[in-house]
Amino acid sequence: MNHFDHQWQKLTTLARSAGEPRDATAPSGFATRVAARAARAPAASPWAAFERFALRGLMVAVALSVAAVAFNYAEIMSESTDDLALTDTVGEMLDLP
Repeated sequence: MNHFDHQWQKLTTLARSAGEPRDATAPSGFATRVAARAARAPAASPWAAFERFALRGLMVAVALSVAAVAFNYAEIMSESTDDLALTDTVGEMLDLP
C-alpha cells in the first residue's frame, strides 16, 4: 500500500469511530453573537459587482485608446493640415460633383 492509501485507511477508521454529532449543542450566547455580527456588518451594495467590472472596463478602454493613438501617431503627424483643408469631405461622401 502506498502512503496515500495508508493515510486514507487511517482517516476512514477515525471517521467511523467518531461520536454522534447530533447531541452537541451550540455554546451559550452563540445565536446572539451571530445575530449581532450580521446586524453590524455593512450591507453590500447591489451595484458593487457592476462598479468593479465597470472600473476594469474603463481601464481597458483607456489602454486601447492609448495604444491606438500610439500606433497611429506617425500617420497622424505626417498628414498635412493643408491637404485636409483643401478636401471637401462632405462632397466626397455624398458624391457631389
